[in-house]
Amino acid sequence: MKSIRFVLAVLFIFVLAGCNLPRSETTPQPEAVFTLAAHTVDADLTRVAQTQAPPTVAASPTILSSSTAIIAPTTARTATPTPIPCNAAWFAGDVTIPDGTAMAPNQTFIKTWRLKNIGTCPWNSAYQLVFDHDNAMSGPASQPLTSGIIAPGGTLDVSINLKAPPTAGAYKGFWRLRDPNGVLFGLGGSELFWVAIKVDPTLPLMLTLDFVAAESGSVRSNGDIKNEIHVGDTTDNFGSQIFLSFDISAIPKTATIVEGAMDLSQGYTTIGDPFITLGCLDVYQQDYIPLDASDFFGGAPSGAFIVMCDQTSLDTIAVDNEFKVALQAKLGSTRIQFRLQFPDKLSNGGGVADQVRLGTPKLIIKYTVP
Repeated sequence: MKSIRFVLAVLFIFVLAGCNLPRSETTPQPEAVFTLAAHTVDADLTRVAQTQAPPTVAASPTILSSSTAIIAPTTARTATPTPIPCNAAWFAGDVTIPDGTAMAPNQTFIKTWRLKNIGTCPWNSAYQLVFDHDNAMSGPASQPLTSGIIAPGGTLDVSINLKAPPTAGAYKGFWRLRDPNGVLFGLGGSELFWVAIKVDPTLPLMLTLDFVAAESGSVRSNGDIKNEIHVGDTTDNFGSQIFLSFDISAIPKTATIVEGAMDLSQGYTTIGDPFITLGCLDVYQQDYIPLDASDFFGGAPSGAFIVMCDQTSLDTIAVDNEFKVALQAKLGSTRIQFRLQFPDKLSNGGGVADQVRLGTPKLIIKYTVP
C-alpha cells in the first residue's frame, strides 16, 4: 500500500509541473492575417463614415468585403444640346436651272431654289433674298423673300429674274437671306447658295413673252367688246373670239427666228363641251389696235397657224413653221397679234355656254443674232 501511494504522489507532482511550464509562441496563419486586416479596414471605414458628411452626388452603394477594392462613385455625364438658331435655311433642291445649264448670250431666265426653314423664327415679307458676291447676272440687289408666312419646318420656292452675261464663259452668283433686323444668314445658318451657268454663243436666244393684257380681249358677234379672253359661244348664243397682243420690241430687227411657239396651257378652263359642239379652235394672225367690233371675223377664215381639236392639244405647246415665218416678217415692229376662233360654228344655239377661257397665254421665241 505504501508503494502505491508513493507512485501516485510522484505522478501528481509531474502534472503540477506541466501546468506551470512556459508556452511556445504560435506563428499566425496567413488567413488570420488577412482577416485581421479586413477587420481593421472595416473598422476604419466605419469610423470615417461616421465623421464625414454624405456625398452630394448620389451613387450606387458599393458592397465591401475582406477582398473587395474600394471604388469611388462616378458622376453620370449628360450631353449638352445644341441650340437651334432663329434664322437658318436648308437647300432642298434646284427647281429650275441646275448648275452648269447652258445659256445663250443675254438670255433671260428665272432661277428658282427650294429652301426649307430649319430655324425657330417664321419667314415673312420682311425677309429678303440678297445678292452676296461674284456675278449678279442683272439680278436685283435684294427682293422680298415671300408674300406669306413660312413657319419653321416649311419650304419655299424662291425665284428671281436673271440674265446671262453677253460673252462666253462660266458664271456663278452667290446669294443669301436677310431678316427684318438686317442680319444675314444662309444654309445651316451661314452657308451661301448660288446659280451657276455657262454662256454658249452658238446657242439661240429664247424669249418668253406674256400677252399684253391691256391690248387683249374678246369681241362677240353682237359687237360687244370684253376684256376677258374667252372663245366659243355664250348663253345668249353669240359667238366670241379672242384677240391677243404680244410685245416683240426686244428682238433685234437683224435677228433670225429659229422657232416660234404658243403656249395656251397655263391657267385655262373649259366651260361646256366646246370641242364637241363647235369643232376645232384655230389661231390666226390679225393686226388690230384698238380692239373694236369690226375686228370680229364672221366669214370663212383661212391661213390658220395652229389648230387644236381637243383639250389635250391645249396642254401642248404648239410649234409651227408658218408661225416662225410670221414672226420673222414682224421683226422691226413692236407687236405681233393673233385671233383665236372656232371657225366651223359661231354658236350651236343651245343656250348653254361652250367656251375655252384662257389664263396666261405666252409666246415662246428662239432666235439668233449676227
